Amino acid sequence: MTTVSTIGQRGFNYDDLERAAPLLFALLENAPEYVLLLSPAGVIRYTNRTVPGLSMLEAIGRSMFDYMAPESHAVARACIERVVATGEAGRYECIGRGPHGAQVRYESRVGAISEDGEVVALLLIAHDISQRVEMEAQLRASQEQLALAVAASGLGLWEWHVDSDTVVWNEVLCQIHGIAPDQVPRNFAALLETLHPDDRPAMAARARDVASVEEFVEFEHRIIRTSGDVAWLMVRGKSVRDDTGRVVKLLGGVVDITARKQADEALRREEERYRSLVATLAEGIIVVAGDGTIVTCNASAERILGLAKDELVDPFGPGNPLRAVHEDGSPFPQESWPAAVSLRTGERQAGVIMGIYRPDGLLVWISCNCQALFRAGTSVPDAVVASFFDITDRKRADAERERLLGEEQRARRRAVLLAEAGKLLVSPRDIHAALGEFVHRLVPELADFAAVELLDEDGGFGTAHRVAVATGDREHDARYIDLRRRLPISADGPLLEVLHRDEVRLSTARPDAPLLPLPGVPDGDVSLAACLRYRAVVLAPLVARCRPLGVMLVATRGRGLGPDDLSLIDELGLRAAQAIENARLYTEMELALAKREEFIAVASHELRTPLTPIVLQTDRLIRRARGDGEFSAATVLPRLGVIQRQADRLHRLIEELLDVSRITGGRLEIEVEEVDYAELLRATVENFSEPLARAGCEVRITAPLYASGRTDRTRFEQIVSNLLANAMKYGVGKPIELALEEVGEHVLLSVRDHGIGISAKDQARIFQRFERAVSERHYGGLGLGLWVARHVSEAMGGSISVTSVPGTGSVFVVKLPRVVVGGG
Repeated sequence: MTTVSTIGQRGFNYDDLERAAPLLFALLENAPEYVLLLSPAGVIRYTNRTVPGLSMLEAIGRSMFDYMAPESHAVARACIERVVATGEAGRYECIGRGPHGAQVRYESRVGAISEDGEVVALLLIAHDISQRVEMEAQLRASQEQLALAVAASGLGLWEWHVDSDTVVWNEVLCQIHGIAPDQVPRNFAALLETLHPDDRPAMAARARDVASVEEFVEFEHRIIRTSGDVAWLMVRGKSVRDDTGRVVKLLGGVVDITARKQADEALRREEERYRSLVATLAEGIIVVAGDGTIVTCNASAERILGLAKDELVDPFGPGNPLRAVHEDGSPFPQESWPAAVSLRTGERQAGVIMGIYRPDGLLVWISCNCQALFRAGTSVPDAVVASFFDITDRKRADAERERLLGEEQRARRRAVLLAEAGKLLVSPRDIHAALGEFVHRLVPELADFAAVELLDEDGGFGTAHRVAVATGDREHDARYIDLRRRLPISADGPLLEVLHRDEVRLSTARPDAPLLPLPGVPDGDVSLAACLRYRAVVLAPLVARCRPLGVMLVATRGRGLGPDDLSLIDELGLRAAQAIENARLYTEMELALAKREEFIAVASHELRTPLTPIVLQTDRLIRRARGDGEFSAATVLPRLGVIQRQADRLHRLIEELLDVSRITGGRLEIEVEEVDYAELLRATVENFSEPLARAGCEVRITAPLYASGRTDRTRFEQIVSNLLANAMKYGVGKPIELALEEVGEHVLLSVRDHGIGISAKDQARIFQRFERAVSERHYGGLGLGLWVARHVSEAMGGSISVTSVPGTGSVFVVKLPRVVVGGG
């Protein structure tokens, strides 16, 4: 192979070069670069290979610029001219034709081939750098983007070369520390001086941590800037090792987290303030996560619920120790609790009232508000905040207010009912009509049924007893009254039992049981019994001055009756009883007044009757004594006898009136002595011989020869005299039979007449004051004899009774102790 120097000696010959270097050409043909031998003007004399589609023969002799992009001609030409001129190698980059006609970027190196100091040829080696240029462009773009990102993110980069103990910072890290690039710490010790004194030991330890592991290590520390400000940095570092595993340097990044730390500190203070505020709130606060766990529970919530936070392990599940109720007392299911509803639906719950039974059994009332919490971009609640107030005192106050209002309303209704009942019952003249209006006033305001059943004259509820009823239906009222007229109420029934016990009775049917029938309404009366069935039935006795008058019935169909209702019914019953008793007393007063007037008239007549003959006979005797006539025993004695008889009669009348005063005033005195009842009876009858003869009444006495005892002689004579006078008055011209017998420790005296007799209805009242069975026009007297006889008998410890049949006569029986105890 011809060398460049040989060629220089013999002259340059391209053909000789080609023949001398076949091996070189073979090597060049397989080289990846383009190798060209050029003339100083750039004409191709040799090329190791060409692009596809162009033969080597076609390339030789052509200008290299034919295969170069026009924009690269200038740079290539300048390089060739410089090489030719100086003989020094040159380099340039250009764009030329590549495989398949594509443009490719080449890096070309040009060397000169000289002969006798003159450049006679050029050797050009072109290397395809398109891929490298593209990668460098991408790298530059990446670096630019990284630099931009670093600058934008404020990321400071650092390196610490362990062997040389040198520190490298980027510009951003200098800015973070507030220093110029020439003030960067020279070594690790100087780096530690930039840290807060309290954080320097930790930094040294962290550096050892970074060197001991291959992963990134992250930590935070403080620095003191040249201005004196303290800043927080977050450092992330990693060790770099050589092939032997030895740590050669540490590198990483730094971010200024001062703002975040300040925000965290502010947030921490705000959270502490919030927690302090929440902790001091009287309002209970609970935050429940989506899985049902308690996130937050303040002290007020624990106090209100009576549970600590760790005891609320299952707030919406079967393990929850709390039980809730609605305001009406019905159960409040856990799935309906406001927190559960907010967590399930995401909807806000406000002002939900709940009653909570705490584990200690205490019931507390709360007003609960719940708000669901969502994570950003989600529609499913992540948690719920429940806030609630203890309104137990308010509920109690409300309940007390409701109770007081209810009591006021009930009291007002009670007062109205009582006032109206008093107005209806105020008139004593027609009490039965007033009772009818009274029971109709009670229906339907107080009850669905009201009735007043009054005792008849026999003290029972016979077919003649008075009834006032209100059922809410006039037809039912009439049928009820008709029933009472047809069927008496049983003597062993509840009405008389209640009256005898003198207590209010309430009968109530359970809600699931049949309604109750009214007492005294037989099941046989199907239509009426079916209509008059009630949930609650009250029987209230009507008693006044210890005198039973009847029973008031009150019944409700749709509701029960409570203590207030019973109290009102009892009060209404008292008002009705008082009105009935007042009406009775008013009637008795009117009757007494009438009898008083009658008594005054009769007494005047009775007193005038004996006085008239006394006056006449006395006048005649006075005239005879004055000489107007014969004055002898035969003429005087009959007249004196008349005066004596009438005076005795007048004396008896006055004594009867005095006895009335003594008896009514409680001043009747009994003076006992040893007597023979039989002899005393005969003597008394003997004293009545003249009146009995004038009345034409024969007296028959049946008595033992001797009946000893102790009694008030005068009062016993008074009893016998009054009974004899009564027998003579009502049995004129008919015999009178007296019988005396001893029965054990008692003495029985019977006086039988055969006069007009006494009806059964009059037998009870003839022993009353000023009473008589017939008109005083036909039979004289004051109407006091039997009344005095009854009271005298009772004063001596005895009694008097009568048995009589109208038209047949009467038998009066006096039962006295054989030995009467003396006293007033």
